[in-house]
Formats: sequence, structure tokens, C-alpha cells
Amino acid sequence: MTQTQTLPPRIIRRNAVIGMFGVSKTTFAEWQNPKSKRYRPDFPKRVQLGVNSVGYLESEVTAYIHKLAEQSSNTEACND
Repeated sequence: MTQTQTLPPRIIRRNAVIGMFGVSKTTFAEWQNPKSKRYRPDFPKRVQLGVNSVGYLESEVTAYIHKLAEQSSNTEACND
């Protein structure tokens, strides 16, 4: 019988998320600011780790990247 291991949710810090997207700190901040024209309401929400530290659930960030890639490939298919 095989056992399925469930990994606990992993929290990654802001700089790691910025590196995954390859964007500037400013762009990253604007994606999360409702007052910005670049605001992305579906962007993964941050997790407060302490008074001055936040992180993001790696699974949510990865799912968001997959969603963007899927939207991109769908857009390219429509343009062909």
C-alpha cells in the first residue's frame, strides 16, 4: 500500500515571489494596491508573519502563475 504524503503549506517571502515573476518591487506593490491602475484583485493575498514581515503561500503563487500562463496560451490561440 502506498502512502500519500501531504506537505504542509509553505510560505515564501516577498523577494522570492518577486523573483518568480521577474518584476520590479514597484510593479509588485502596484499589483496589490487597489488604488493603482495595475491592481490585480485576483493576486494571491499576503500572509502577515510579524509586525514588519509578510509572506505568500507558495501554492497560491504557483497556481496564479499557471493561471497567467494558461490565459496567455489561450490568447495566443485566439490570435492565430
